Amino acid sequence: MHKHDNLPGKHLATPARLLVMFFAAIVNLAAHPVFAELNFSPCYLTGSSGNGTLQAQCTTWQRPLNPDAPDGEQVELFVAKMPSTALDPASDALTIINGGPGGSSIDLMVDIAPLLQAFTRERDVIVLDQRGTGRSTPLECQALTDTAESAERAEILAATKECLAKLSYDPRYFTTSVAVRDLEALRKAAGYSHLNLYGVSYGTRVAQHSVRRYPNQSRSQIIDGVIPPTTTLGSNVAFNSQDELDDLFERCQSDPDCAERFPTLAADFSRLSTVLKTAPFDLTLQHPVTGVHTDLTLTYGHLAVWLRLALYAPETSALVPLIIDQAANQQNYLPVAASALRMLHQLTDSLNYGMHNAVVCTEDAPFYNDAEEDFASLAGTYLGRDMYDTLKAMCSVWPEGIRDDNLNEPMSSDVPTLVLSGERDPITPARYGEAVLSNYGRVRHVVAPGQGHGTIARGCMARLVLDFVEEPDPQALDTQCVQYMSDFPFFTDLMGPTP
Repeated sequence: MHKHDNLPGKHLATPARLLVMFFAAIVNLAAHPVFAELNFSPCYLTGSSGNGTLQAQCTTWQRPLNPDAPDGEQVELFVAKMPSTALDPASDALTIINGGPGGSSIDLMVDIAPLLQAFTRERDVIVLDQRGTGRSTPLECQALTDTAESAERAEILAATKECLAKLSYDPRYFTTSVAVRDLEALRKAAGYSHLNLYGVSYGTRVAQHSVRRYPNQSRSQIIDGVIPPTTTLGSNVAFNSQDELDDLFERCQSDPDCAERFPTLAADFSRLSTVLKTAPFDLTLQHPVTGVHTDLTLTYGHLAVWLRLALYAPETSALVPLIIDQAANQQNYLPVAASALRMLHQLTDSLNYGMHNAVVCTEDAPFYNDAEEDFASLAGTYLGRDMYDTLKAMCSVWPEGIRDDNLNEPMSSDVPTLVLSGERDPITPARYGEAVLSNYGRVRHVVAPGQGHGTIARGCMARLVLDFVEEPDPQALDTQCVQYMSDFPFFTDLMGPTP
């Protein structure tokens, strides 16, 4: 196992935006209790990048910036609820926690609303945008957004300092240890006896720490794309992604159609990488998101960011051989360029860098130790050491925030827990799910064949989660349906997979 493990830097691309087709979902706004501390009213929400709409109930909520100074400066948090359609709803509720760190949980709620609708048959779904994200006092850093492609230390430091100077709130109070206190306060304010926690990616860190800190208030836990508590974001972001890329190359060579169409795929990628590192390519294309004609100098950085995020989902992974072949052998760079621009747009649009740094620079970067890093092996990955060095540079000037002493320690819990992993996850591989099983007395690990990062919207996984929330007994869960999930077939030409 590699020494450092990772949190995705995107919702790092929000998993749901790569995994779900976005549809409008209407929830029943039947009469439901109005709690003294939270006065909900009807609202319409849009999801990530303005996709999807959801009619729900919403409210804003004041919380102390410093939870240990309740009468001090306040921050405004945003809460959304899909009320239960039951005549006698359960006293507990389901909540979901997005990844990133820096992604909006309410955007994720809208993105997967058709799946969440089934949960309202018995209980409310209530979601809080974690402080610093989405609609909850977002910590936006335009300077860091503008330099997202840069690997120059001086430029990164200047952008980070500019970001800090423009923040409206002290970023030390936007960490996981503070976020779990907000979740517990929400449970009390909304009048629920317990919460059922679903966390994805970085959200699994929040869920697990909430279970650790408030074990008697958690009815069940589902952690999807798990980050073990002892894991820190570091060099393994590159090692894990390289492992999955190598696996993709091997699967292509083991597939008769893919091997025949792309017989030298790994060598083609190596050659393309060398070309873009030494001679960036100028081109003009229509931006895949905005539609605006865009002049772009295509660099190796664009190739790397596209590839990293393409590996998150089976559909985009299936395009990797074709897009590499188009650029390396056909000199058609448009597919790489358009895919990279789309990925970068999604990344910067969905991530609040201020909150991202508040978490990473408190909970991960303090544990970096250059003396223990295998930089030679790291440099041999397609991502190299740029991300590690970038995080280290940003965190060298970012203030370290509130961190509970036991946040990064192993935990022990009897809260019923369902662990979900994607077999092809390039960020939080299935071995991470295995690593947390000893932390729980009642636990089940389900690995989704052929799937990537974030699995709730895949095949029968949403039904498994629903069954588990309705009856949180891990061993009684019937998981046979996952055997029908598989890899997405490789595209062999622009028309799609071989019939």
